[in-house]
Amino acid sequence: MIPYSSIGEITTTLLQYLAVIGVVALGCLPSLTVSDFRARLDSWPTDRFPVNYLLLVGVIALGQGVAIVAGWQVLHIGSTQSDPQFREFRLIAVLIAYPIAVWGLGTIGVRLYCWQQSMEQWLTLRTIAGLGVAAGMYIVTLMGAAIVLFIAALFFALPT
Repeated sequence: MIPYSSIGEITTTLLQYLAVIGVVALGCLPSLTVSDFRARLDSWPTDRFPVNYLLLVGVIALGQGVAIVAGWQVLHIGSTQSDPQFREFRLIAVLIAYPIAVWGLGTIGVRLYCWQQSMEQWLTLRTIAGLGVAAGMYIVTLMGAAIVLFIAALFFALPT
């Protein structure tokens, strides 16, 4: 039997993951207004749109998590015993750079794939611009969530 305290820790961790996935899902919503992107998402990789959207959100959330953890280690964002300073601007740079990198690399990847397969270029300049606006809205959503979490963390850290 699992101890009661372990169940609470597991539940808290699952709720944190669900919150992150919820924020990413909210951030990905503007990309659905781009008709060419939504048409592609309707039919690939499965024929069910909700499953495809959840797969997209899961991949982006996983990538965002990996980018934050890697950035945390490489850029020394967090504080340590020897260096107590938290570098919030580096964290903000990682949060902003990830969607821009996904947008840029995704655009180049789709263009090269269509060119190599001799397919029609469905990624027009208008679609790229629409996805760029969606990436900007994703950044705004993440920054809003980060501010809300920062304020909540301040209140939780207050002495009782």
